Amino acid sequence: MEINSEGVDPVVISVEGEVDLATSPRLAQALDSALGADATTTIRVDLSKVEFMDSAGLRVLVAARRRAEEAGVGLVLHEPHDRVRRIIEITGLTGVFGLA
Repeated sequence: MEINSEGVDPVVISVEGEVDLATSPRLAQALDSALGADATTTIRVDLSKVEFMDSAGLRVLVAARRRAEEAGVGLVLHEPHDRVRRIIEITGLTGVFGLA
């Protein structure tokens, strides 16, 4: 998995590859760093190049969404790959992430 983070507001976190039990801690760390930035009001997580995500990756995203809401920061999933979108739909999280 590759993660690139750029920008100040919005912070864009581009993820590529597979997000699973082994790689999800790196995504969590990138999201924590973005949430810790002072001037950030929005975090955009680009999932267009993520072809696989398991429950560990979903847990990271849900936890980050919760922390973002508490901090008054918007967290947006940008163009999730069709396979990832399907997993989000199956788990009933489309409303949580505004992907309806």
